[in-house]
Amino acid sequence: MAIHDQRIKVIHNPVAGGRNRKRLRIALQALRKHASKVKVSPTKYAGHGIKRADKAINRKPDKIPYDIICAAGGDGTIAEVANGMRGSDCPLLVLPLGTANVFARELGLGTSMRKIAAMVETLHPKQVYPGLMGDKRFIMMVGVGIDSLSVASLETSLKRRIGGAAYVVAALKAIKRMKELDLNVSVDGASYETANVIVTNGRLYGGPFILSPNAALEEPVFHVVMLHKKGLWAALRYGLALVMGRLPYLKDVTITKGTHVRIESKNALPVQADGDYVGMLPVEVRVDSFPLTVLAPRTHTSEAAES
Repeated sequence: MAIHDQRIKVIHNPVAGGRNRKRLRIALQALRKHASKVKVSPTKYAGHGIKRADKAINRKPDKIPYDIICAAGGDGTIAEVANGMRGSDCPLLVLPLGTANVFARELGLGTSMRKIAAMVETLHPKQVYPGLMGDKRFIMMVGVGIDSLSVASLETSLKRRIGGAAYVVAALKAIKRMKELDLNVSVDGASYETANVIVTNGRLYGGPFILSPNAALEEPVFHVVMLHKKGLWAALRYGLALVMGRLPYLKDVTITKGTHVRIESKNALPVQADGDYVGMLPVEVRVDSFPLTVLAPRTHTSEAAES
């Protein structure tokens, strides 16, 4: 789907950082070269992306809806925009300006804004399947365990200053709670006990790292990754295995598939979705029956190396 003569609404999260203003300008220049109209609307508070997207595709009778909605920000911003677009077949264009940018990597867009700008006229629509937690969409994953403890301890101001390194600081703060990680997980009725679980739509995690090698966004099924050991040494071992591409093959890691997952615990534990804190257990997730149309390269292997 060429963007030539299309009307594009860009929903931009300005909190993504000052260093990203130049990267955004590169993309906007490319969009304005081809599109008939490009309108940039910054988000002003958490959840504002949902309202911005809904308004862009459900306009008043005297106003023409936009042809393409663009999310410029991190995975959390993309998830907000995707929520506002639920039920619509309007395509979503992603401009990755976040810390990990897992969704953009998964689509094959990568994270280089110059490369995305160069390919933007050749992108094609494809359907992917988000997840639902209650009535809210998530685009990539829901997790409970080491990652959710870290996200719950994350200081947003620190993340803005030092980027991904802030997650390391948050993980150190979460160490004392790792002994509480006793989870009961139900996947399509099958029960498991584990210390950590990540319910994912795609292959990648934390940026370029492979979590579940056979997952694919276009398949309406979750890959449920369970890391069974808990404690500091287990966390370090899992982290090293993830970086080395060996995590899915460890003997104490189980990967199964399903469309309906429930996670419970006797302890009060936080939940993360797409890298953001979203509440406490218990949590129930299912595959969204409404696919999301996204613009992506026609053929690709999930981008796992480009920075």
